[in-house]
Amino acid sequence: MKTVSKNVDGHYYPEFHLGWGGCAEELFHYTSRYATYTEVFLRNMADQRQFCMSGYQARQLSEAQRRLMAAILSCEPNKDSARAVTAIIRSVISGDTRVSAEQASQYQERLKVIPDGVILVYSERVHIPDLSYVAPLDPFLNLATRLKLPVAVREHHVEVSLKKLAEHLDSPNATLRSNLQEAILRVHTAGYILRNHPGLTHKTAKIIGDEDAV
Repeated sequence: MKTVSKNVDGHYYPEFHLGWGGCAEELFHYTSRYATYTEVFLRNMADQRQFCMSGYQARQLSEAQRRLMAAILSCEPNKDSARAVTAIIRSVISGDTRVSAEQASQYQERLKVIPDGVILVYSERVHIPDLSYVAPLDPFLNLATRLKLPVAVREHHVEVSLKKLAEHLDSPNATLRSNLQEAILRVHTAGYILRNHPGLTHKTAKIIGDEDAV
């Protein structure tokens, strides 16, 4: 396993899997910008329909929990990794600072490359288009069109109302949830970051979108 990272003045920047998108920032720093979206993203990815992040504060992560979170976020988001993240979140909410021996063992190889005694932080990756993905935005934009959800692709970000996106991602329609989740993963993995744009309209999206818009 090759892990790319950098250490600047005692601040350690592990390279998280692109599939987590802006959720990585929320899980590490809890800016509240992606809170609702991150909760729904994890709820669907983990297939835990009752999961709730209410009460979670990233600053309450113990050093062991933060290192384990970094190890998990270096992995591709899927049901197992999402459930590992939700388990840490539940521990933080309950005031438990420990990590489970099972999880520590499961992510042992990835934990080995994350040093002790440094501050772990999130750093947004520079957008580098992944040419192995054919039209990675198309499934997301097609779904947005069907859902009448305004989207603008601008400055290598996908601008959308994350509140409205979360509502669709939390739909009672399981097929819609699955298709939208897969489309979002394609967007993330292609190197785009979803940026919250409350009140975005189709007209404004067409005006500001420099790559595409619906």
